[in-house]
Amino acid sequence: MNIHPPIAYIFSILIMLFVAAGIKRSRIIDAIANRLLDNNNEKNAILLLITLSYVVSPLFLSFVLISSFDKWLLRFKNKSVSSALLVASALMGSVILPFGNMRNIYIAIYVGNGKPDLPLAGFASSMLPLWITGLLILLVSAYFLSGKEEIKEKKTPTKWRWKELIFSGILYIFIILFFNGRMSLLGFSFIAGAFTFAFISRETLKQVDWWILIPAGVAFIAFYLLKGHPFILDRWPGFLSGSIGSVILSSNIFSYILPSTNTNTTFLLYGISVGAVGGILGSAETIWIWRKARIKPNWKITLEIFGIYFIVASIILWIGGFNG
Repeated sequence: MNIHPPIAYIFSILIMLFVAAGIKRSRIIDAIANRLLDNNNEKNAILLLITLSYVVSPLFLSFVLISSFDKWLLRFKNKSVSSALLVASALMGSVILPFGNMRNIYIAIYVGNGKPDLPLAGFASSMLPLWITGLLILLVSAYFLSGKEEIKEKKTPTKWRWKELIFSGILYIFIILFFNGRMSLLGFSFIAGAFTFAFISRETLKQVDWWILIPAGVAFIAFYLLKGHPFILDRWPGFLSGSIGSVILSSNIFSYILPSTNTNTTFLLYGISVGAVGGILGSAETIWIWRKARIKPNWKITLEIFGIYFIVASIILWIGGFNG
């Protein structure tokens, strides 16, 4: 059964939105973060929060994690630096899995012509060098940029809910099976859809970030405009288009356009991953932050991290055997 990539993409995003909403409502991440913040100074706290954000961001789409940062930052004195580092950690950490962010999901599904065709182990191994070095970049940056002011105390502990966590965990199993090629889109749609309909609560539905379906809908426009009119980009032009071009135009848009160029998938993923970090227009997440103004990152720091990330990604691609 031939399913056009945008259709599979939208349904995958929708299920990931339900997973993210369940985890968000469970408040498990908030509970862990508050434990890390208690009795700590800003330098130690931001190092711990960056690590937490980096590790968990691939599990429930980076933008949902970003929307929770303002609660943590209320306890920081230097919110500008801390927010820039945390936003970068969510964006950079999410690259390790094919369903870690919107960009990876579309590329993985497009490459498989409507179904994920990049096994989890192979995908993670190709992205692992960038993922590890990205964490080192952020930890070193945070160490030198953060102060040692004391974190404001939180009077009441954060309680987490286990039912929503179980709901998200079961949905997550279906996602892993689908993206690992063990379940067809039809089976995934039926089982995950039926489970969601049966068990999702009204309060969890209220936590869903429905606005994400708007930029995701652009995938339909890009796919059908470019269908039948492919143009070819070699490896390095594809990488440069995704990384540098995304600073001017969102990496989400480039993730819908560049797969039709037949660019090497690893180069494409590295370029899009780097480009997402590149400033105000780098990704749907950073555009949302800029418009929402709940978090105001230091864009100078953001662009500096982007520059270092770009150089590191280029070196990995060059010496890692990906250049052919």
